[in-house]
Amino acid sequence: MDLPRWAEISSLSEDELYAAFRNTTHTFPPSFLVHRNSVRRIAIDAVMKVGSLEDSELLAMTLVAEQTTIPVPIIRKVFGQGRDRAVVMDYIPGKTLADCWQDLSIWRRVHVIWKIHGYIRQLRRVRSPYTLGGVVFPGPVAQEPQMCYGPMFAREYGGGPFSSYQELTAWFMHKLDVNRRFAKFPPESEQIVFDSSLPLVFTHLDINPSNIIVGDDSRVWLIDWEFAGFYPQWFEYVTMRQSCDFLGRWKLWVVGFMAGFYERQLRFIGSIGWALNTGVLL
Repeated sequence: MDLPRWAEISSLSEDELYAAFRNTTHTFPPSFLVHRNSVRRIAIDAVMKVGSLEDSELLAMTLVAEQTTIPVPIIRKVFGQGRDRAVVMDYIPGKTLADCWQDLSIWRRVHVIWKIHGYIRQLRRVRSPYTLGGVVFPGPVAQEPQMCYGPMFAREYGGGPFSSYQELTAWFMHKLDVNRRFAKFPPESEQIVFDSSLPLVFTHLDINPSNIIVGDDSRVWLIDWEFAGFYPQWFEYVTMRQSCDFLGRWKLWVVGFMAGFYERQLRFIGSIGWALNTGVLL
């Protein structure tokens, strides 16, 4: 089925765009998304994402576009509500890193790693437009605290909302207590705490090879900002250590180069794994 260009269908009604979404055969494999959103290509140069989309994801993409040089898809249209909310954004010609890593030359691999290193540093300089009493609060980009989702939180239940860094810290320390009481790990003798010494910075929170596109234009793109928000500086490292197995035996060093080394903080999250998964409701 031949696809039109977005300029040719941008004037369609919302119902007609939903119909184009349902009828297209150009679909993408589902990824782990809390809200089970679906992404399909409806034009040569546009994709449409439908599901329980949050304003925070769109605000995150806008912040990145305004305050960094990181290539992200341009949002073309947002409409609908509830479980059928939709956003149309640019289609990025290229391959995900998951699909092309093995085919890249050593120099292209180094180029991608260097780019992600630079992107993370740019993200950490992004300023939040929203504060409480002049202080940035943890979580998604929003006017007020929202539920936090993603690999650092309790499966689809998430965590929060958190109105302060202190509340975020207390939530994680409670998970440590739950893990000790029910899973008997880590032992009380092990002095381990949630590290709240580093600032809250803008964090993608899901930089994995499926969310990095090596474009046909040779640019390295970051997509899927659903979990993005302001979190402790070490969160990016922990989530990347959990998802970048494609790096093999070099994972520790390459992820550390890209996001900084935070092994002590990684061990803390590893110590509350039972509470974040099996004991999610405790």
